[in-house]
Amino acid sequence: MNELPPITDFFDDEPIITPAAMHDGKKFNLNPSIKTAICTFLCENIDNGILEPVLRDCHLLYYVYGRSGKTPIYQYRNQCLIVFMTVGSPVAVAVMEELKYLGIKNVIAYGTAGQLDDNISNDACVLIEKAIRDEGASYHYLPASTYVATDKQLTTWLEQLLQSDGIPVVRGVTWTTDGMYRETNARCVKRREQGAVVVEMECAGFAAASERLKMRFAEFVFFSDTLTNVSQWHMLGAEKQSDARRSLKVDLLLTLLANVTKIKLPN
Repeated sequence: MNELPPITDFFDDEPIITPAAMHDGKKFNLNPSIKTAICTFLCENIDNGILEPVLRDCHLLYYVYGRSGKTPIYQYRNQCLIVFMTVGSPVAVAVMEELKYLGIKNVIAYGTAGQLDDNISNDACVLIEKAIRDEGASYHYLPASTYVATDKQLTTWLEQLLQSDGIPVVRGVTWTTDGMYRETNARCVKRREQGAVVVEMECAGFAAASERLKMRFAEFVFFSDTLTNVSQWHMLGAEKQSDARRSLKVDLLLTLLANVTKIKLPN
């Protein structure tokens, strides 16, 4: 008798391990007006002076610990939380659980991704509408399906903000994978057929956890590399472009911080 793989099993009962248990019931007494968190993949710059304009107005709440390292959660003034992410869908869902415990309702993530569609300019950012669930963590939060969607209202708010900042924006589908070294020709062809224009490693986890936890989630990405030529992988933003791309990430973080209190969504 052939059984389905365990990843397709879905159990809707309550968890044994929770953030409340991990923190021994400790409350962090955030300002009740703080309802939004920004998850950014700026880890390579965390010890760099380029982040000084942000970090000087932050205080560290705590670290989310995991096998891949510790992920810091900061409070920025009395406006929002900032999470400096590490890579992978398991980290993404753990962070969402922690943010839910802290009373956060809106989560915005941004980082980089591999380019799958060469019709999109290298300078554009992709605003993700849904993710292909080719990873594992999302299946612990929602029953098996091909896609999981991001929040439409928060995505529209993000689109308007990015466009007002002069950034070319394209909406699209992402392929979320756990296997960076298994991004094969056949897989790339299949994911393109399913609509994917980018590939990354977190969005499906973020989106699935947000749906289960009744939070809002939106994400946008810039290209870090390209897989549009199946015979050759090419890294973007190398050499002289890398500093400009890192600066852009920080500028965007500052833009988000300046506007995050303007998010108006129904409860």
